Parts: sequence; C-alpha cells; structure tokens
Amino acid sequence: MMFLFSDRLHFSIGLRCLPDSVAAIWRHLASFLREQKVLPRVFEVSQMWGHDPDVQSESNLRLNGEEVGSLIEARKLKGFMVCSGSGSRSCELDFWIPRAPAGSPVKLSCTVGAKAKAPNDWSPLIERIMVDCETIGAWQWHNRYAYWQGDSLLDDRYKRLWREIPPGSITWIEEKSHPMGEDKVIIDISKNPGRHKALSPEVSFHPTAEMWLGPHFWQYAKCTKEEALAADFWLETRETAHFSYFRCWPTAFTRPDGEQGRMQQRLWKRFSTRIANGRRGPGRSVMSRCMGRRN
Repeated sequence: MMFLFSDRLHFSIGLRCLPDSVAAIWRHLASFLREQKVLPRVFEVSQMWGHDPDVQSESNLRLNGEEVGSLIEARKLKGFMVCSGSGSRSCELDFWIPRAPAGSPVKLSCTVGAKAKAPNDWSPLIERIMVDCETIGAWQWHNRYAYWQGDSLLDDRYKRLWREIPPGSITWIEEKSHPMGEDKVIIDISKNPGRHKALSPEVSFHPTAEMWLGPHFWQYAKCTKEEALAADFWLETRETAHFSYFRCWPTAFTRPDGEQGRMQQRLWKRFSTRIANGRRGPGRSVMSRCMGRRN
C-alpha cells in the first residue's frame, strides 16, 4: 500500500509521437539519475514492452543503465518498461513509454515508491527531453494527492486511505452486474479540482502547480498561448523556443480546497480543452462536460 500511495513526486511528459531515437530519451533519464546520485546499479527490463512480436519474451533482463540504452538502440524498441529491480515495491523506481500506433501521441511516465532513491524534482529532466523532442506538455505532482482525485469507489479501502469523503460530495449506487456481486457506492469525482483530462488515449492534461506546455499542446486548448501568458495569477512564466513554462503555486498541490483548490479551478477555467478527433475544434468544451451535472 505504501508503494501505491507514496507521496513522492511523479511526472509525465506527453510527446507528439514516438521520436526516432527512443534510446536518446533513456540516456537523458540515466544521465539525470547519475547526476542526482540515484542511478540504480541494475534495472529489470521488460522484453514485452516496445518489442516486435518475434523477439518478445516474458522473462525480464537485468542490465545496468548503459546496457539498457544499448538494448533499446539495438532492438529499435518502440517503447520500454524499465524497473529498478530493487526487490521491494516501496523502493521501486519505474519508467515506461507504452507502445502506440505510429504517429500517435505517447508519454514517458514514472512510478516512485515511498522509499525509493529518486530525485525530489524532475524539472531538469523534463526540460532536457522537451528541448530534444516534439512535445505536448509535461507535468509533475504528488502521487497520493493525484490518486485521490480519481478514486471514485466508496468502500472500506477508501475509508482507510482517505477517511471521510469531502463534505457535499454526491454519491450514487451502482447496482451489481453479477448475481454473486455486490452493489457499489460511487462518488462523483467530476468536480475534483486536480483531476487530469485525457487529450489523447495516452496523454493527459494535469492542472498542476507548474506546467511545461510544448508547441503541440495549444491545438487541444481553448485558450491561446498568449491568452495563457496574460493570466494574472502566475508566480512565474518563461518562454523558450521549445516550451512555455507556467508556475502558479510555490510547491506541488496537496489539497483540493481553500486557496489551492481555487487555484486549480483557475487552471481548469484557463486551460479547458476542446477535443474533436484529437484536435482543437467546435463543440462543447471538456471543462463544461467535467464540471457540469452528471446526466
């Protein structure tokens, strides 16, 4: 449980499509971990993720960081799943790029166990990758808070993790789908201020305290980059040739209420997205669908 709900910083980088050199992304990762003095000596590498069917195997390989890069390059992998191989889930440090159809958006993500040796800030890595790749955007957040945003099943597990549901929450009964099953109590999470929203099957928008928005993000957004930069609630903005950086809160969000909650709602209002076949277009905004009443 500690592993799944650790409060470490996680990140996600949305790429416009898989780059020609997946190995280059891995080498950025390994280099950053080495600089931070947290590069594991051995990784476990899946021989399923990103592999062509003729070389797939259910057995994992145990390789060091340099050998992982060489494997990705030699096999021309279209993604990867690389784990620290620590043997303890609470100490695990995992990175992955799922395989996606050619030309489709894809993401680089991580999982950080509660006791893992890992950086407390992923921003230097994020910016290196955003300089080298065509990107949609990147975000980092506290994992425990982000997990709560999407936890909609009210049961004993929920009460152990989060205690009571927020005041004023809407719930309803979802009837059992099988005679041997049980009815479920569902919480309406559509108004949780830090929830993510899918921009594509693999890449999501996250209303986080700091965001790196690449040139391919704006096709999904209701606002323009200039309108976003003009908002009066930023603590810091920075414009580069490869991304626009926005910070609205000193640290990653940890609460859905108070001023933090209001700030996250401002982000939703500013960056509410319109999705039409993966592109900006006419129609009801994602924000209005998420924030409106449940049908």
